[in-house]
Amino acid sequence: MEKSKLTSKIAAALCAIALTGVGAVVIAENSTQIVSAATKTDRVWLQYGTLKYDLKGPSGRVYRAGTKVVRDIYMESKPSTSIPARPFYLTLIIGGKPGMQGIQDAGGGLINEKYVDANDWYLTDYPSDSTTLVSNATNNPDLSSSDFHPVDSNNPDIASVNRDKLRNVMADFTRKINFNKLSANDEKVVADINVRESRANSMDTTQTEIDQLSEYVQNVIDAYKKTGHLTGAYDPAKGTETGSSTSSSSDNADNTTGDNSTLINASKSRKVRLRKASYRYTSKGKRVSKKLLKKGSIVTTNGKTYRIKGKAYYRIGKNRYIRVANVAK
Repeated sequence: MEKSKLTSKIAAALCAIALTGVGAVVIAENSTQIVSAATKTDRVWLQYGTLKYDLKGPSGRVYRAGTKVVRDIYMESKPSTSIPARPFYLTLIIGGKPGMQGIQDAGGGLINEKYVDANDWYLTDYPSDSTTLVSNATNNPDLSSSDFHPVDSNNPDIASVNRDKLRNVMADFTRKINFNKLSANDEKVVADINVRESRANSMDTTQTEIDQLSEYVQNVIDAYKKTGHLTGAYDPAKGTETGSSTSSSSDNADNTTGDNSTLINASKSRKVRLRKASYRYTSKGKRVSKKLLKKGSIVTTNGKTYRIKGKAYYRIGKNRYIRVANVAK
């Protein structure tokens, strides 16, 4: 296949998603580092490797052990040999005008580094013309996926994740929010979402992280529609509302909640630790999500205990409760 045709096919499969670029955020070894291409845009770090096992892609094609893969990064200093969040590519094409990497570079078939015997990084000139580094995958399902698994069940497998919902909600977020008219607190919410989205798009994320971020961003959009601000949205990862304040004196003066729960006692807001994974409930005692808050998570309550259908609950947000029985004493 000619190089130009291969480039076009990859670009179409990826829907023009940029792979690299100036100021790209990479989560490396549990820390966030900003990868800047502004200083030396004519140089690129490359790391080649080979597949440890036979891997099957979503198309059904098997990529044999020993297949050559590569990943790239744009930064001044030499990267760490291991960057769990950054994938290797079955197919990768780079090259063109320096500084335009995020637009020109194209690739697909994202392989977790745990499946790769990696060589050392080396620094090379950024090619002035489109250059194919590896070209193993050419079909759309494999090019646009990271869902590759060992053919032999005896080899260690890595769970894949589904980001479809997150992609859709982030598209809504970008389309529906007027980013030119935000308060300082709203801008903090945007910055937090951007960092978490980068984390969610990394190779070492979990389905729980992706689902929690999807729910949170949707809550932020809903809050924006009602108030014109991004704050006050319930964040399932933290168990709190962004920008929420502690309970007021009027809350403490009343012994009912105005919903279907009955207040047992009143005190100041406090943080509690979950002794076991916990569902969240409405004031009617109905589960609001199948996703559990993790064991050991720190959750902020309003310091009050409520009785719902004969059981004790703490309130952790607007119409959101957790069972007292799930909280460490």
